[in-house]
Amino acid sequence: MSKHDWEYVRTNSKGQPVFRKETGESLEFVLEYLDTHDIEYQKMLAGSCLIIYNDQDRQYMYYWTTGRWSPRKQSSKKHYHSNGIADFVSKYLNKYVAQNLEEQKEREAHENS
Repeated sequence: MSKHDWEYVRTNSKGQPVFRKETGESLEFVLEYLDTHDIEYQKMLAGSCLIIYNDQDRQYMYYWTTGRWSPRKQSSKKHYHSNGIADFVSKYLNKYVAQNLEEQKEREAHENS
């Protein structure tokens, strides 16, 4: 089994199977990757979780053992999956930064006119 295969873990209370996909990455590996790429983060070791900041200082919860992540909002209950820290950073972390900056400029221009 490769490190990116889904593995059956248990059956939930609704009778549905629950699968898990391990990244095979250690905390040290993930922290080194973030440090090397000058990405700001905070450790939350109790939950095997990191808070990672994108280029607009938006916060994301990242679980290094499984690659699961979500925006850090109290209302956000949905989690997404990446294949590891490099996959998360390259595909998701700053995905909407340029779009958000453009929308912010448009709002400011509209407010000032």
